[in-house]
Amino acid sequence: MAAASATASATATPTPIALPSEFKKVAEKSDSAIVELTVFDAKGQLLRSGNGFYVARDGLLATSLDLVADGAYGVAKSADGKIRNVVGVIDFSKTSGLAILRAETKTGVPFLPLQKNSESIAVNAWGVVVGNTLAHKEQPIAGGMITSLGADPKKDSFKIGGMIPNDATGAPVVDANGDVVGVVTAGGKNDIQPSGQLEPLLAAIKPGTAAKWAAAPIESPTPTPAPRVARRVISNPAPQYPPEARSIRIGPTTGSGKFRVTFGTNGLVKSVQTVQSTGQPILDRAAIQGLQAWKAEPGEADWTVLVPITFQP
Repeated sequence: MAAASATASATATPTPIALPSEFKKVAEKSDSAIVELTVFDAKGQLLRSGNGFYVARDGLLATSLDLVADGAYGVAKSADGKIRNVVGVIDFSKTSGLAILRAETKTGVPFLPLQKNSESIAVNAWGVVVGNTLAHKEQPIAGGMITSLGADPKKDSFKIGGMIPNDATGAPVVDANGDVVGVVTAGGKNDIQPSGQLEPLLAAIKPGTAAKWAAAPIESPTPTPAPRVARRVISNPAPQYPPEARSIRIGPTTGSGKFRVTFGTNGLVKSVQTVQSTGQPILDRAAIQGLQAWKAEPGEADWTVLVPITFQP
């Protein structure tokens, strides 16, 4: 299916709403489980970025299907700076527009609980949209009273009173307890899928279920394929904002880029390639220099990850 772009050059300005005070704490508590999800095509070119959130400790990740449907690679970056490779889509529904992905983790990830009783999503209950803090420092990014758009709150979409930003695709909608009650499937549109639509997707996932990207390159079969061992980055210091960039007043809006890092079998970086420039050569050089210091677990073959970088002066 054709995937709608989830990246916009300008975002809608949310209508100011006096949020109940408890939702600030709810947003802070949710922050560690919400990620910036970046999706690339088979050539390593950026397709789009949006939001996702972990729904299980083993790396299961929920988001909008439109964000990932035609992807070939992906990475998930959390608020603490950790970047995890996203193996692929493990299940999805065209009807609800939701998808479950798997991100690599050996130590586990923080996750958001889904509301246990989806039927309790009621008109006049509060719900807020919490996005990734890499895009929005102020959280939550939208909120308001829930209005049902159908007779069955477990299956029918709903909306909230506030305006939802264009870049909120894939973000969770949480209640006053911090439980997920819905997912934004298209940023800028106030049409939210209830969390109950995630339940059949998660229930269908069995141990050993493979995750894959729809547009991932097909590898030519070989008579004796080499075993592939999952690897992870074990040292990833953040590239430093170059002091000389302050003198020419380069702002953070021009400081975001994407880079492809290739690790050798010894775990050291073999090369760093610019996939999407920050727009400033001085920042590109700082990113490449910083990424060259990364280390990964040793393996039997070279390993490549795609890394989003945002400089903050």
